[in-house]
Amino acid sequence: MPIRVSNGQVVVPGELVAEGRCEVLGPHFSSGRRHYAKVLSVAVVEKPRRVRLIPLKRSYVPVEGDVVIGKVVDIGPTSWVIDINSPYMALLQVSEVFPRPTTLQRDLSKILKVGDVVIAKVLSFDFAHDPLLTIKESKLGKVSKGLLVEIPPSRVSRIIGRKGQVVNYLRDVLGVELVVGRNGRVLVVGEDSEREAVAAYVIKRLCEEAYVPDPLAAAKQLVEEALSSRGDVSGRG
Repeated sequence: MPIRVSNGQVVVPGELVAEGRCEVLGPHFSSGRRHYAKVLSVAVVEKPRRVRLIPLKRSYVPVEGDVVIGKVVDIGPTSWVIDINSPYMALLQVSEVFPRPTTLQRDLSKILKVGDVVIAKVLSFDFAHDPLLTIKESKLGKVSKGLLVEIPPSRVSRIIGRKGQVVNYLRDVLGVELVVGRNGRVLVVGEDSEREAVAAYVIKRLCEEAYVPDPLAAAKQLVEEALSSRGDVSGRG
């Protein structure tokens, strides 16, 4: 059999994962007909001749159009420096805050101060320059309420689930809205602080394991356990 790893196995850099005519997805390198892991990953055997390598530790690299959740860490004359949980600090310019151009001199700290959290979109990034952000679009801007949860950026898709199933399930059962930043930050907003806490707990637990075959089923089990431990078995309503 060409696949040399088992489903869910953690592989280290340089470890042989497959041989011969097979498809290897994810970070790997090949020597002849032998295929090796390039970084610390978990192997997911999708078919008898196809294996996917999912990096266990991966820093967020900004991509144009990504929605991210950032924290203001510094203020300049015409922009804010935003920590987006990446090796690259981002810039939010005044022109990307106000919907219309303005020539007024403003104290930027009265608009966004150090420590504030914002939901933003990556406007541009080319490795030669710092990422540029915007908050001018709908549903972007300063965060005024909710719980902020940090997870590995490589596991963001697990929280979203297939076609948004996990996000929709948590919304329907717990009555919370989730803003999932591609940079590994998730904002949980609800009317009930206990339900917010349950959602935050489920999100953290979902991202603890290297591989979760069915995130939706895992989320359902975690919610049921959390609500049961709190004496609330009815779900929303």
